[in-house]
Amino acid sequence: MTSEEGKGSVFSFAVTLPTGVEPPASPQPSAGSSTLLGRLLVVEDDRVNQRVVELLLRNLGLSAVIVADGASAVDAALSGSWDAVLMDCQMSGMDGFEATRRIRVGLNGRRLPIIALTANAMEGDRKKCIAAGMDDFIAKPVRKADLHACLERWISRGP
Repeated sequence: MTSEEGKGSVFSFAVTLPTGVEPPASPQPSAGSSTLLGRLLVVEDDRVNQRVVELLLRNLGLSAVIVADGASAVDAALSGSWDAVLMDCQMSGMDGFEATRRIRVGLNGRRLPIIALTANAMEGDRKKCIAAGMDDFIAKPVRKADLHACLERWISRGP
């Protein structure tokens, strides 16, 4: 350590590490477990929620594209190839309910799971989501286990 008053301190150290050590093998999924595969469209207007969902999806091995409003959601859903859409319900401008209705019309019957993301978790809220054309419902704050279980119901699985 060296230190000079008014200028700061410098700390240094040396570490001797073994060389040529193999990293531990990655754990393999056990029988009966599944690996999620897919590309998701995330529709969320709150930056903090965007980041949380993005990190949860990445941790589950999924890729995501995030849009921040209903109009962008409709455009992206109809022009891209997605395994599922995670749809925020309350957004300014076009909300998630209207965006879902427009996506369903534009898809003309083609399958695309749309999963509601909402802070409103009452039974009536679930019914409103289903009536708008959403397939499932995840309450905020989103928990990894809930997200994983929901996505397992709707998107392709690996070996």
